[in-house]
Amino acid sequence: MNIVWFVSSLEQKGGGERFVLEAVNALRLSGHKVTIVCERLNQLASFDGKYDLSLVRFTNMNYKTNGSYLRRVYQKFIGMFSLYRELREIKPDMVFCQSEFDAIKIWCISKILSFKYRTFIFGQMFQFKTDITKYSRTFRKSLVPILNSRPGYRETVIMPPPKLSHIVWLVNEIISIIKKKAIRGSDKIFTLSNQVGWEVELLYESKSEVCRAAFNQDYIDKARLYSPKKIGSQIRLLSVSRLVDKKRVDLIIQAFAEAKVAAILVIVGVGPEEKNLKSLAHKLGCSDSIEFLGSISDLELKEQLDKSDCFISMDVGDYDISVVEAMGKALRVIVPKDFDLTAFGHGFTGVSLVDSNLYALSRAIESLATMPPPSAINLDALNRLTWQHLAIHCTSD
Repeated sequence: MNIVWFVSSLEQKGGGERFVLEAVNALRLSGHKVTIVCERLNQLASFDGKYDLSLVRFTNMNYKTNGSYLRRVYQKFIGMFSLYRELREIKPDMVFCQSEFDAIKIWCISKILSFKYRTFIFGQMFQFKTDITKYSRTFRKSLVPILNSRPGYRETVIMPPPKLSHIVWLVNEIISIIKKKAIRGSDKIFTLSNQVGWEVELLYESKSEVCRAAFNQDYIDKARLYSPKKIGSQIRLLSVSRLVDKKRVDLIIQAFAEAKVAAILVIVGVGPEEKNLKSLAHKLGCSDSIEFLGSISDLELKEQLDKSDCFISMDVGDYDISVVEAMGKALRVIVPKDFDLTAFGHGFTGVSLVDSNLYALSRAIESLATMPPPSAINLDALNRLTWQHLAIHCTSD
């Protein structure tokens, strides 16, 4: 097939960016012609040159993501014209898009150019404070059930819903109606977890399929799964994420300082919270035991994974590529109860699901020595998380 993979932003290192680039590589190796089209592009997304971005087509929409709601809506609307020209020239058989808002643009253009499209819902609206469509009349009936389904949503959903100006309310209502039509118009809908699949059925009255990946087939450390690493006298903890509020790295630092166990915490990533997190570590008196590595290469990340005993993520989300990468390297993993482990199957080992609070996380760190390690029983689930498996799944009829 002649496929276009559209994503709004391809600007930095991150799970979403890697998902695009690796999925496209796997599709190309399967024999498909695939073109990446994006609105904003930056060489940081090449992951230090690992991915060739020279063939990515971008529409150069440099709008400000922190602008007002109405301004962002206007800029995204204007951006559809450039995207239309790209798709008209490429003439795709199929378009993949990676968010509900991207689906709106693709749905509108598909009405003119008559192509099929499939939507990956990579991050649900309830995971992001800035997405106000969840408060619209179209989706409000599902607000409370979904809010109560995951503890982390209590941090990202404002209740009672915020008051909006008349014009913002009207625009939001219109966008929500179109969003629902766009998702329902998808040839297929893919989610990254059973949790989001359930949410999609509530919100859009549509079925979806779990289709996700995190690594290549040869990435899985089978030797370490068959012979798990023993935890040393000083535990080495690893956190990898963008340093933003949603990732709750501050909670990880606080729990690390609270835990009564000899340990080192390595934090990989950059972001607007970096300065605050370093100040927090200093204030808590644990800065000497925390290493902030900033942005590192894939090779350096592999070295950190190989050396570490446990990976910690407190992200408000049901699926995280960095977490699954750690699982593939047979690390013990601590994640919040927001993380959806059900799709991994019964018996998956080496994972501790904890409440997102200081007490629960610090106790989990202290209990690592007695935590059942990852094992070979995990291999079936991990083999379903390869890019090669995703390429076959997402293009099947």
